[in-house]
Amino acid sequence: MTGKPQAIADRVLRDMQRGVTELHGRGMYTQQERKVLMVALTVTEMPHLKALVSAKDTHAFVIVAPVQEVLSRGFQPLAAD
Repeated sequence: MTGKPQAIADRVLRDMQRGVTELHGRGMYTQQERKVLMVALTVTEMPHLKALVSAKDTHAFVIVAPVQEVLSRGFQPLAAD
């Protein structure tokens, strides 16, 4: 979650060649609207993402969660060709 979603999304798209999904959220404590960016990465790409986010927004809130699998272009294919 960040106050600078476009700047971070642009860097992820350009520098990391990864897709970014923007979700809309609201902090229940502050009641402030926030944009939430979701990016699926490999574990080896995490340091690059952390550096990229830190360079654009030192106050960003980043959650790293492992997933069982990611099926899409750039990862495992959804269906066998």
